[in-house]
Amino acid sequence: MLKKIIQWYILIIQKILITVMLFILYILGFGITFVFAIIFNRRLLGLEKVNKDTFWKDAQGYDADINECMRES
Repeated sequence: MLKKIIQWYILIIQKILITVMLFILYILGFGITFVFAIIFNRRLLGLEKVNKDTFWKDAQGYDADINECMRES
């Protein structure tokens, strides 16, 4: 009887600790990573501006060529 009560108690404590620790790890891990990425390498987050008016980047490697259009159709 005592063994079952202790197992139940330990199971509840484990679930609480795992939830709290994963939340802290998530906040610290992603938060610190985001801050370091902003400080040291904005390009990783796609925050560099190519044009003053927009964040859009031009696609590369999509030059329409009549021969390629005929080959693909």
